Amino acid sequence: MVVCAEPARADEPPSAERLKSAAEEYDRGRRAFLADDFEGASVHFESAYRDAPRAETLRLAIRARRKAKQNARAATLAAIAAERYPNDPPTAQIAKETLDETAPQLQELLIECASECAITADGRVASQTDGAKHRLFLDPGSHELGVSFKAGGSTARHIEAKKGARDTIMLEAPIVPRPSESKGTPSADPAPGANDATRAAGEKPLPPVVFYVAAGVTVALAGVTVYSGIDAKEHPGVDAVRRACAGKDTSCPEYQDGKAAETRTNVLLGVTLGAAALTAVTGIFFTRWASSPVKVGAAPLPGGGTIGAVGTF
Repeated sequence: MVVCAEPARADEPPSAERLKSAAEEYDRGRRAFLADDFEGASVHFESAYRDAPRAETLRLAIRARRKAKQNARAATLAAIAAERYPNDPPTAQIAKETLDETAPQLQELLIECASECAITADGRVASQTDGAKHRLFLDPGSHELGVSFKAGGSTARHIEAKKGARDTIMLEAPIVPRPSESKGTPSADPAPGANDATRAAGEKPLPPVVFYVAAGVTVALAGVTVYSGIDAKEHPGVDAVRRACAGKDTSCPEYQDGKAAETRTNVLLGVTLGAAALTAVTGIFFTRWASSPVKVGAAPLPGGGTIGAVGTF
């Protein structure tokens, strides 16, 4: 990427700072020219021209480019000179001579921008000021153009230049997204249902009443289990089984009644514990509670003990 100071416009007087900078660049260019460093001289003269446009400075830049054998660059500067100083005889003459001698060996591009733009060619500044139209010359071969729009945005073009060719390129400024459209910024008007979908993704599906019903069933099962345990202990009871089944095997009716009551109680206990676990999972992971902490109180069981869960939601 090429970064350069914004050039002074041809229709506005340069500031004192730019005049000072132009004078310094002009002096560097003059000394480089006298030392036969023609490419270095042309760079300084072009910088001086961008700071404070003058016909004399542009003429010197054209001469330096010609002596450096950089004909495409010299022709581009000559095209600028012919457009801006048609009534200055020395400038018009060197511009015509340069274009007559070099243009037939080069690719000529007419670049038209929808708004004012600046052009770089192969990473070097090609346009001396911003403008809507530019006339550019390139040596035959592959080139990369960079176009920066004064209103914002930039674009690039690959060019396969041909000897003696002449083409026109029309360029539109790219759309610069507004802040609200930039990546990562939510739009002001989300699509219908988007908020509902977002809420649904983070909400738990069941209302509290489901948990309360499950808790009630668990408490009821706990009561039945405790009652079954008491009944198994008392009917027929350990003492009654010993008296009735003394000297008999396990086929004794009282022993079988006691065994059946014990099995019934164990099954009920398993069902109750399973219901308690399911109730706790429902309350913790699937129930929509208020934002304040909710305690699922322990349910008292007949005969002592509790079954329940405590959670914060």
